[in-house]
Amino acid sequence: MSEHNDQVYFVNQLYRDFLLPTILGGDTPAILYWAGKRITRKYALSEFEDLSEFFKMAEFGNLTIVKERRSSVIFSLSGQPISDRLAAGSREFSLESGMIAEAVEQNRDRSAEAEIAIDDKKETVQITAFF
Repeated sequence: MSEHNDQVYFVNQLYRDFLLPTILGGDTPAILYWAGKRITRKYALSEFEDLSEFFKMAEFGNLTIVKERRSSVIFSLSGQPISDRLAAGSREFSLESGMIAEAVEQNRDRSAEAEIAIDDKKETVQITAFF
């Protein structure tokens, strides 16, 4: 990782994995999910390419579409930021799932919610948006 990427990762980890859970306690997942939806609206990230680019820029990982179905879209989140977070014990991906749910909702013009599944062996996070 470059020095800039290390700094972005450190700031993300500091806020998301330490500071916010300390302040928000048990409400952390719900609030981060809601915040993710708000971020997607603010930055007009309804197109997958824009959302994927945002994830790269923010050091959230590499976002790809795995499969599209009639009632869901399955995404994979991978890369060094994900491997590092999982290795550090971070299992909180509500912010990303909220962003994905909102992007799918706007893109498909249907209400959507997202679920998270972590694959420790592959060091990936699967996020499924249901609508």
